[in-house]
Amino acid sequence: MPAWVSPITLAEMAAFSQPTAPGHIGVTFTAIGEDWLEGSLPLDQRTRTPEGTLDPGAIAILAETLASVGATMCVDLTRQACLGQVLHLQHAGPVGHGPLRGRARPLWVQPRNQLWEIAVTDGAGAQVCIAQLALAVVDRPAGVSADRTAEAATTR
Repeated sequence: MPAWVSPITLAEMAAFSQPTAPGHIGVTFTAIGEDWLEGSLPLDQRTRTPEGTLDPGAIAILAETLASVGATMCVDLTRQACLGQVLHLQHAGPVGHGPLRGRARPLWVQPRNQLWEIAVTDGAGAQVCIAQLALAVVDRPAGVSADRTAEAATTR
């Protein structure tokens, strides 16, 4: 699969996401491979339902964040941006313990679209969700710098 066209370091990902929704709920980027990106999400007061289980919306933020950042690293940021189109999540059931770990990897990377799959496991290593994110690859709008495009990827 793809070699990263516009690699972003874990430190840059952390800096970009700090003031955004992923940063506020504790999403942390943990590892990058040749064609995958991993992150974690705590199960704490920021991500729990009143019943004490994981809020499924928190998994959506983790999944979309990982896949959006990965997709962004697959394009030339001086010319293109990736825009999430459809996020599909299939939950296995309630999650009562964490932290959660997500691994995003591309199913395909085409010139104008990408499809990413995100596998999410709980603190015991059991798979709790499988997600897919479809993204459009668009020409970068005039006046939007590559730095702003990279930063925006971590907020989708």
